Amino acid sequence: MRLNQYIDEATAQLTKAGVDSPRLCAEVLAREVLGGEASGSARLFCILEAGRELEAADHERLQALVAQRATGQPLAQIIGRKEFYGRDFVVTRHTLIPRPETELLVDTALELLPQTPLHFADLGTGTGCIGLTLLTERPHWQGLLLDLCPHAAEVAATNARLLDVQNRAVVLRGDMQHPPLKAESLQLVVSNPPYIAEAERHMVMDEVLHNEPHSALFSENNGLLHLAAAINAAAHALQNGGWILLEHGAAQAKAVHGLLAESRIFKKIENKRDIAQLDRCTLARKGL
Repeated sequence: MRLNQYIDEATAQLTKAGVDSPRLCAEVLAREVLGGEASGSARLFCILEAGRELEAADHERLQALVAQRATGQPLAQIIGRKEFYGRDFVVTRHTLIPRPETELLVDTALELLPQTPLHFADLGTGTGCIGLTLLTERPHWQGLLLDLCPHAAEVAATNARLLDVQNRAVVLRGDMQHPPLKAESLQLVVSNPPYIAEAERHMVMDEVLHNEPHSALFSENNGLLHLAAAINAAAHALQNGGWILLEHGAAQAKAVHGLLAESRIFKKIENKRDIAQLDRCTLARKGL
C-alpha cells in the first residue's frame, strides 16, 4: 500500500469514528511512524511522500495507532507530545494536554513584567507548559513549578530538561492549597488550576472526560476551590506590586474578580479574553 492510499483509508476510518480533523490526524500519525521531522508540516511530509510504498511493519503500526485514535484517545497522548507556544511538550495521561487558549497567560505575563531577573511560581503546573515557556522566553527568570500529582511533576521535570531550563526551574510535588512558598518572595504567580464544577461534568467533551486526569479538571465549590487557593497563595507569596494571573472558565470571570476584590489585597483587577473572545484570564496586582 502506498502512503496516499493509507491516508485516504485512515481518514475514512477516523471520519466514521467522529474524530475531529481526521485527515490531519492520519497525516500526523504517518509522519510519526515514517520518521518525518516532527517540527515540520505533517501535511507537506505526506504530500512529498505520497507515492511511498509502506513496509508491512509500518502499515501494521499505523493501523494500530489509527485504531487508538478512533477510540477517542487524544492524538497528543498517542504521539506523546503537544505543541505550546511553538515548542513541543511531553504529555502523558497524567497531565492535561496544553491548549492554545492558555497561551494568553504567557502573553500577558510577558507583557506585564520586565526581562530583568525575577522569581515566579506556576501552581498546578501539569506539563509545565506555562512556567517553562516563561523560562524559555525570559532567560533571567527563575520559577517554582508545583503539582500535586507526582507523575505530572515528573513530566514537568522532563520537559524542563528537554527545554534546557532545568537550572532555573524547581519542580516540586505539592498541594496548591498549602504551597511551600515563602512570604513576599515572588513577583509573579500564574496558575491554570482545576476549575470545572461537578455540575458541569456533562458539558465536558467525552474525549477529555475519558482520557485526561479528573484531578486537573474538576474543583469543588462550583469550580472555585482551587482558584481561591491560588489567590490565597499569591496573597501570601507575592511582593508588593507583584502580579497574579489566573486561567478560569468563561463563566467564572465575575466570580474570580469577586474573590480577588474580597481579599482587599489585590488591585487593578482585569479580565482578559482569549482567542475565542471568551473571558478566560484574570489578572491583578498586589497592594497598589
